[in-house]
Amino acid sequence: MERIMKGQALADSGQTMQTAKRIMEINPRHPVVDELRRRVKDDAEDAAAKDAAILMYEVAALRSGFQLEDTTSFADRMHKFMKVSLNLDADAGLVQEEEYVIDEEEEGEDEGDEGDEGDDAEEAGEEEPKEEAKDEL
Repeated sequence: MERIMKGQALADSGQTMQTAKRIMEINPRHPVVDELRRRVKDDAEDAAAKDAAILMYEVAALRSGFQLEDTTSFADRMHKFMKVSLNLDADAGLVQEEEYVIDEEEEGEDEGDEGDEGDDAEEAGEEEPKEEAKDEL
């Protein structure tokens, strides 16, 4: 509904946009909420608990059909939580790219198969396609 109203407000620049009052109901018995409460009680400045609470609000807003104002910080929080859940270092960079080496044996086997097919074509009196045409395919 808020998106529709926002679209109408942008079309008519004389009006101010009305926003819906957002109400978030929290179940205090939910394990996530209970853990957040415990962490904040132990350390009021716990950054992980703060990020989790903000992420919980943003996910609830998205599920309710609202749009987020700052999608970049939402994506950053999601990436951080994915790394933590996968037991990766939060500051880890990219993994080194592996180089793959093709064994000459495998390459020779592939060429040998093609040579057998060419012999059949010669026996039938057909011309073998030119080497240049093979490379283009």
